[in-house]
Amino acid sequence: MSIFANNNNMSLIIITNRIKHMKKRFPLLMLLTLLSLHIGWAQNTVESIRQRYTEAKEYAHTHTGSDLYDGADFGEYYHLEARQWLPGTGGHIENTYLYYDEVDSDDDVIYKPHWLKFVTKRFNYAAREYYQEFLYDADGKVAFIYAYDPMTQLEGDENDSQYEFRFYFSKGQPIKAIVKRKRGDDKEFRLVYEDNAIQPVYQQQYNELLTAAHTIRQLFTDIEKEAY
Repeated sequence: MSIFANNNNMSLIIITNRIKHMKKRFPLLMLLTLLSLHIGWAQNTVESIRQRYTEAKEYAHTHTGSDLYDGADFGEYYHLEARQWLPGTGGHIENTYLYYDEVDSDDDVIYKPHWLKFVTKRFNYAAREYYQEFLYDADGKVAFIYAYDPMTQLEGDENDSQYEFRFYFSKGQPIKAIVKRKRGDDKEFRLVYEDNAIQPVYQQQYNELLTAAHTIRQLFTDIEKEAY
């Protein structure tokens, strides 16, 4: 047997052993890769939330049709209107739109269950108009909250000011807070706070909005039980 044949046999043995070793490691590598991808998908970022928010807003603006035989722009949502006459402030009207999507499932069913995706809420006290938005993850956790307050006075304010609050969440935990303010004759809102933590001065607004997000989520669940 020539030296070349011996070398070829040795090379074949080495390659075979490496392939066996790779086969043993492959399932573990695949598991680690899939796990890392799952973790990446599960984590919200400010950028991913903004993308989802833009898509939800576009749907709300474009799917307003009521044609029962044309689903191209037929909006799917629950619309709730509350009307009250309040002492001291008069007529109070709340309009809440709850946009939903189908739950991803392999079940062969015609009517799949829904999950709450996006909510808009507009209401007034006297002449003051308030507006709020809530974006949710598929597991029911809130992902983003926006709120416009036309008249409030926080620490450091000499007079009532207009405020915009934005809170971003990942897995139900806050990851970013942005607060803007418009005083008196200001023509536009100015950034007054941006950080990953919630400062004590904004804690009350944060708590109230988070409670509202949970209340609306439960309301959607209750409606689904009766209406779908």
